[in-house]
Amino acid sequence: MRQALLLLLLPQLLLQLQLLKAEETPQGHLEEFGKQGPNLGIDQVDGFIPPQEFINEYVRKNKPLLFKGAAKLSPAFNKWTDEYLSSMVPPRPAGDIFIEHSKKENRSQGYNFVHFKKFLEIYNTSNIYMVSDVPEYLLSDLLLPFPLQCRLFIRGGLDTHVVWFSSGGTSSVIHHDAYENINCLYRGRKKLVFLNTTKYPEQAEKIIDREEGSFSSVDVDKVDVTKRPEFSGLEFHIAEMETGDCLYIPLFWIHQVRSFENNLAVNIWWPPRTEYKLGECMPQYSTKLNFNRVYFKTIENNIRGDVDNIRLVLKAILPKDDRTEASLMKILSGGNEALVANPEFASAVSSIFKALDLNMDGELSDEELGRKLTRKDFRPIYKAVAAYNIIVYRMHETAGNGPEADRLPKLFRTSNSDESVFAPHRTWTQPEPPGPEEEEDEMPTDDWQPPQAEPEKSKDEL
Repeated sequence: MRQALLLLLLPQLLLQLQLLKAEETPQGHLEEFGKQGPNLGIDQVDGFIPPQEFINEYVRKNKPLLFKGAAKLSPAFNKWTDEYLSSMVPPRPAGDIFIEHSKKENRSQGYNFVHFKKFLEIYNTSNIYMVSDVPEYLLSDLLLPFPLQCRLFIRGGLDTHVVWFSSGGTSSVIHHDAYENINCLYRGRKKLVFLNTTKYPEQAEKIIDREEGSFSSVDVDKVDVTKRPEFSGLEFHIAEMETGDCLYIPLFWIHQVRSFENNLAVNIWWPPRTEYKLGECMPQYSTKLNFNRVYFKTIENNIRGDVDNIRLVLKAILPKDDRTEASLMKILSGGNEALVANPEFASAVSSIFKALDLNMDGELSDEELGRKLTRKDFRPIYKAVAAYNIIVYRMHETAGNGPEADRLPKLFRTSNSDESVFAPHRTWTQPEPPGPEEEEDEMPTDDWQPPQAEPEKSKDEL
């Protein structure tokens, strides 16, 4: 009789135990980030909206926004096949890009530079992930998003641009950025899980437990809510990006990103501002305003830094009483007459000298090798050195470690590659730089005028 009663009550007891266990287990425990609470959507529009509406309704209100189909306006949307990208890549080191070695982000993982053509050959069958500045030779394929077509953004208000390129299946850490951000997707799909930091300030502070990188140490695939109760009781916002969409990611919003399928995106970061001069924005979307015509401050400062370091090298190796083109040729060629007679090498050295000789007097002065340069001055120097480095690196690759290698010219170190190119034995030693100068917010000069100032001119003429 007792056994029969136990058999009768057993299913009910098991059900009660399961219900108790369910009550004890927090929602989303050991599930991926975003499963710990209800999922809400975000605002979305077709294409881009004007700068004034974007700044007033979304940036100032700190709200994300999905621009459906907006990336399709850039030439890159149709042009950026693997075949096209490969055809555009210059030789090393100018064609190098920065890659990570794991699709699941780990901020202590290894990374290095690789030639872009090599990346394109292997990325579909490996875990490598391109996270690199947009290469110079691709900038003209990208249009500046309409919401950012304002004078302050065009002339120094934007910080940097980044390409995110993989075969799909990437997963970022949970993090926030101290920058505003627009991300445009040219291939594949992305899913972003957002948490409004201002709505949950105390929990957000606990979630972002790695202050040095503004990210969370939690496993994004298995959030242990019993150990991290700050993940309970939250509302999440979900953005599903499809090929051709752009997304505004607000300042300090916590987010986590997953990519699917062959995936290629470009984002723009800019620092927060308290004032936006919205009277100096384009009234209509300019299809002439590509990335080549925009001053990205961090990108330009990196190039300026490379040029300053190159000038320090030249100041150290050139005799002070003879800084002529002939002297530069003698130093860079090491007195090798075959090199001096090589038209390609001689032309590259001559181009460096002419770019440096700002007053065109045939001598490089202390001022030309030391003063702060404007963009129109340091850009030609950087271009000339990049061409020279391609020629010299090719010489070293051909010679290998043979006896001829010691007689070859040396490279000028730049920040677009690493020791795989700039090995000590083939690179000029970098002198100690002088003390740091106070940084200035120098912006490029151009003939751009606010629309109100010259209404008779085309607003595309920036």
